Amino acid sequence: MKQSLFEKILYATDLSKTAKKAARYALSLAHEYGAELTVVNVIPDLVEEMSAGMGYDLVSHFSQEKLNSFYDEGLAESRKAVTERIFDLCREAGSEFEGCSVQPNIIIKIGHPVEQIVRTAKEGGFDLVVLGTHGHSMIDDMLLGSVARGVVKKSPMPVLTVRLSV
Repeated sequence: MKQSLFEKILYATDLSKTAKKAARYALSLAHEYGAELTVVNVIPDLVEEMSAGMGYDLVSHFSQEKLNSFYDEGLAESRKAVTERIFDLCREAGSEFEGCSVQPNIIIKIGHPVEQIVRTAKEGGFDLVVLGTHGHSMIDDMLLGSVARGVVKKSPMPVLTVRLSV
């Protein structure tokens, strides 16, 4: 029996409006190859981001219990909203494919997007990562950094980047 080229596809999304284009590619490939599709969305670590922005280590002034409580309270609602948005996005993009019955798994992570996407891809044994890129200029890319560029650079498996309309 011939093995499919893609059995597990990871679609990484920031849930932007332009992410629909990359979702269509991920859904199309999953449909075409009969692959399992998992969607990952990475929520930035707000305490880490605030600490970096302020130049002050907030983590050292709070117990881990308080930090966990901070995350637990806000994440329950965030996870619900993000999950609904991902399923809406996939339903909308999937409606373009007649007979498409792909039902994605949803993973929500907290942390640095590149690290979390690559870790998820490795740990999950995915064959392909699909994500969008905003196609900033080279200067913007050097100054701002790029999740897509970071994932391409660090991922041991193939990465399909979809240039998104601005």
